[in-house]
Order: sequence, then C-alpha cells, then structure tokens
Amino acid sequence: MAAIPLGMQEYLFTLGILASLAGMVIAAAKSRKDIRAVLSGYGLNRMHILLMLGVVLAFVVLELVIVKPTQQLFFDDAIYQAMALDLLHTGQAWMCNYGTTASCFSGEIFHEPIGESFNLAIGFLILGVHRYSAYYTNFAQGAIAVAFTYLSALVLFGKRRIALLSALFIAMSPVMLVWAMPTASDMPMLAYSLIAIFCMLIFLRKKTLWTFGMALFSLSLLTYMKVDAVVYLVAIPLMYVVLDDKSIMASIKANVLMVKENLFNTRALVMFLVFAMAISPELGFAHSELVGGSFGFQGAYVQESCDTQYTIIAKSAINLQNFGANICSNLFFWFDAYKSDYVMQPIIFTAFGIFGAISMFILGRRRELLALGIWFLAFFLLYTAFYAGSVTYGVDWRFMLSLIAQASIFAGFGAAALMSLGSPRRKKTDDRHAL
Repeated sequence: MAAIPLGMQEYLFTLGILASLAGMVIAAAKSRKDIRAVLSGYGLNRMHILLMLGVVLAFVVLELVIVKPTQQLFFDDAIYQAMALDLLHTGQAWMCNYGTTASCFSGEIFHEPIGESFNLAIGFLILGVHRYSAYYTNFAQGAIAVAFTYLSALVLFGKRRIALLSALFIAMSPVMLVWAMPTASDMPMLAYSLIAIFCMLIFLRKKTLWTFGMALFSLSLLTYMKVDAVVYLVAIPLMYVVLDDKSIMASIKANVLMVKENLFNTRALVMFLVFAMAISPELGFAHSELVGGSFGFQGAYVQESCDTQYTIIAKSAINLQNFGANICSNLFFWFDAYKSDYVMQPIIFTAFGIFGAISMFILGRRRELLALGIWFLAFFLLYTAFYAGSVTYGVDWRFMLSLIAQASIFAGFGAAALMSLGSPRRKKTDDRHAL
C-alpha cells in the first residue's frame, strides 16, 4: 500500500468495499430462490418469521428502555465519525486534516479499516449528520446480528426452537446491550460475520455459482469491518470443510473435485477475479498494519489476571506472554466474575452454553460442535494473546462481541436439549423442525 500515492489508496478502500457490497447484494438477489428453499425446507414460515422479528423487537425495546446511549470509546468513535463525513464529501476513506469539499490532501488512516465509517456514512446519508444517527446506525447492526443469529442457527441445525432460543440469548446478553450503540468497530464485525456465516451455510446447502458468489463477497465485505476480521478468511473455510461431509478428509476430497470441475468455468473465474480485486485493498492494509502497526502497546502495562499483584510490560501486540496475563480474566468473564466492574455475562447463559456443547457431543452433532468451537476459539485465542485483550482492560470487553454469537448458539442448543428432556418423543408426523 505504501507504493500508492497518499490520498489515492483511500479511494481504493472505498472502491473495494463498494464492490464487495454490490457483489454480495447481486449474488443474494440471484440466490433468492435457493435461500427461500433452504429456509422453508427448515420450516421457516410466516409465523416463525414473526417470532424471529419479535425477538429482534425485544432486543430493541430492552436497549431503548435500559441503556442510555453513550460513546464508550470516545477517541475511536470520533475518528470513525470523522472518516464517515469524509467518505460522504470526497469518497476518501480517512479522517481529513487538510482539504476541500471535493478532495482531501492530508489525512489520517486509523488502525481499523473503512467498514465502520462506511456504515456510519450510510446512516448519516439517511438520517442526517448527528451523533444519534451514528448511535442508531450501530444499533441497527445489533438488530441485524440478532436476526442472523436466528437464521444461522436455523440453517446450522435445522431446528426452529434452537434458532429462537439462540436469538433470545444474544438479544439479552449484556455485552450486546451495552455495545449496541457506541460507534466502535466490534458491532459491525459481529453483524457482518453472522451474515457471512449465514451465506456460507446457504452455499453449503445449495452449491450454485451465485450462492458461492454470495459467500465470497460477504466474506470480502466482512474483512473491511475490522482488521481482526481477516481471521475469518481462515475460520469460515475451516468451518465449511468441517460441516460439508461426515469426515474432514471426505470433505476436502469432495471440494477439491468441485474446484477441478469448475476450474475453467468462465463465470466462476470472473467472479473470483472480482472478489480478489475487491478484497485486495483491505489485505494490503492488514499486511501493512501487521508489519508496521503499533497499536499502542509500547510501554503498556498488562495486569496479570491470575495474580493481580503483578504486571508485565507488553513486548508486542500479540504474544504468549500477553496470553498468560489475560487468560484468567477472559475465562472468569464467562462466569460473571466482573459484574461489580459492569463487565457482565450471566452465569446461567454460560451454564446453558456448556450444557449445549456437551449435548452436541452426546447427540451426535459433533461436526456442528467442532465448527462452532473453531469459530469461538479463533477469537478467544486472538484476544487473549492481545496485550489489550483482557475484559478488564479499560472498555475492551467489547471484544467479547466476537464470541457472543457462538456462545448464544451453544446456549440455545443447550436450552432446547434441556426442554426436550421433559417432552414426549415426537411422532413421525409431527414437525421435525420444531426442536
């Protein structure tokens, strides 16, 4: 990225995210019959759509009644909103220091990419330029995350009750309610990650060119939400391989064969070329941040969470030393150890999640267990190894947003399994998608 003149690379970010969004929307429109067939095949009808929307509405009401909107991470919030304004005025993805209404000559690129600012720019365009427009834009992404938790759980397990309970758990999670409105980049990454997971699951069920395109471009769009989202470039393909067949080797062989069969498919090659062009600005940015980004770790003190009498000095942004310092706090969080510090995760939610993981193993849902485990552990390990990744480090318990959907789906499965223990076995004529 350094070889590109300053001020020009910001246009590339804008073009990349626009191409990703357009590609996903077009592919989703072309795949609408496949999406409808998958969802209706799992028993999603008008009544259950209303139930899903009811859970989303419950999340909205809880947020508006209980939580007062505020900017939790003021410095970052201000930068994202300033970048959003520059996107609207000039199309450049940075915070302008010196320029005109037509173009910017000198600006700052934050260590997070364009995604949050792009979403805020859309919000400003629709609602007007106001602090509350920024709040409500992120709030809308929280509601989208609740809805796509339902849809992803439904396609993953094929059971409406599991989907509904999963959506309920995420809708009531304190980390969701606290971080629904602040304009940090974690909520957009959560919402777009759930969209990408859903698109991958649709492609898993209906392997067509357009569902493949939808999965590709949703992944490209996701990477623009936060630098950390590049982890999904590995995590989502791994989840796909785990879920695609009864064994990982069988899945790999089947997909290698599918690639060979489509190697000279002109439409598939063009689609992949557009995807590569769309994602390359973000990959270049992520690489430059990995090589030269500071993330502010120099001289930072990291509290030892297993023995609070000691601290360490961070030597790099991510390493095993940080992991050792953060591991206890990031484990104890799931058992509501820090509610006195307003860092909350109800222990009953975690208990349902643990029961859900055990139930998946016992009930033969081991591929789903492994896929969700990969999704959860990828970000648990990443943030625990990050110098500022502890839930007790300032306001950085927001990172738990990257884990809350997986935890909620585990909990949804656990609650559904527990409910089924006291229910009589369903007859074959009953609705097989109800559990």
